Amino acid sequence: MADHQRDLAFLVQLCRELIKFGIHVGMSDARPAVSVRGGLTGRRVWIQIDASGESFVWRRDDRAHHSVDDPASAAACIAEYLKIRDAGPGQKP
Repeated sequence: MADHQRDLAFLVQLCRELIKFGIHVGMSDARPAVSVRGGLTGRRVWIQIDASGESFVWRRDDRAHHSVDDPASAAACIAEYLKIRDAGPGQKP
């Protein structure tokens, strides 16, 4: 249970940083995870803590990750990811 609480604390810190970028965030009731989207109608991206407890991970391939010790930089990376992803093919972010 301590890991669950620790993960929640890291995710709350990340939420605070994501909000500064104008990103819409929501917390999962079922597991320690955060959903984000650039706009109200954008596709959701789920962010959670990896099995080691050391990184935020997003994207299905779990290759996009950032240390939980730096939520501000993680939020900046996620904001950039959303901007590029939501620009669509052939459009510049």
